[in-house]
Amino acid sequence: MSLLEERYRYWLRLLPASYRAEREEEMVAVFLEGSPDVSDADGPRPRWSEIASVAALAVRVRLGGAGAAPRSLAWGETVRLVALLGLLFPAFFAILTVAAALHTYGVIGTVDSSLAQVAGPLGSVERLANILRSLARAVWIAPFVALVLGHVRTAKVLALLAFVADLLVLTDPGWGLFEALAWLLMPVVTLSALWTGFHRDARPARRPLWLLVLPLAAGIVFDVLFRLVAAPDMPAWWWPWLDPLGLASTLILGAGIGYGYVHLRFPARRTPSWPLALAILAVPVLCARLAGLNHGFDAADEVSRIIMLGTLGQTAVLLLVALVLAALGLPALPAAQGPSPEPPRMTYP
Repeated sequence: MSLLEERYRYWLRLLPASYRAEREEEMVAVFLEGSPDVSDADGPRPRWSEIASVAALAVRVRLGGAGAAPRSLAWGETVRLVALLGLLFPAFFAILTVAAALHTYGVIGTVDSSLAQVAGPLGSVERLANILRSLARAVWIAPFVALVLGHVRTAKVLALLAFVADLLVLTDPGWGLFEALAWLLMPVVTLSALWTGFHRDARPARRPLWLLVLPLAAGIVFDVLFRLVAAPDMPAWWWPWLDPLGLASTLILGAGIGYGYVHLRFPARRTPSWPLALAILAVPVLCARLAGLNHGFDAADEVSRIIMLGTLGQTAVLLLVALVLAALGLPALPAAQGPSPEPPRMTYP
């Protein structure tokens, strides 16, 4: 075996073993034909375009492309669900943020004096920066709408723009470094799932148009609830559930409990995609919560201690539910089998 062939086979290990068993020899032969008369003394290596092509093929096969095993098809559905749910939450939170901004700047209702102080003086740079931070979240609505309507490429580009807008929000001096990095895990997971799960060999899926109304309706309902429950005399244990991470935890817990009911009551509807997708989305939420656990904590203050205990309880419950969901989803994955006869075509960037 020549050095170049050995290195080609090394990179082909990115592909599933069942796929390599059927097509590795053919692929190596094709690669070597494109590099004739190469001596080991020259230290030959595969071209970066060839490595990128193998990596892209590996992603497509492992995430439900043509020729993928049933287990890979299930993982592909899971990753695409992670992308959809990962876009749904920031779209929902964007509605809440925009509604809060409209209240803060007096577009809706009367301007609260405390909110007006936070917003900054009229005409100031501080006020303009706060307005831009508030509206930056609204960009996440666009990729969610595009994905539901089936415009995958548009959704990918818009999600990248929304991620850049998130970086603008994190310029607020109130964010700590580790807290900001942990907060970015959620959009990073979403973007990764969106760009890898929705490849050109992915099976098309129809999505009901009522999904477009879901973040808007939920945002309006939660905004009304906040106006009703947010008061100076509100119990301190409520607060960990009202910030963005608390809302994300609430949605994951609600969806997890809902799936648990379906899993127990309707065995025919069991699927690995939902529990695994929810368990995956719980990871960045837990990381962000743990990173900001000591932010503003004062052991001498009773309210601060109650909030800390509530936050720890929320984190423990979310971790437990995520583990249960993973325990339900992993055994439901199909058994690994060989790929179907039709292989996906390799393309070079």
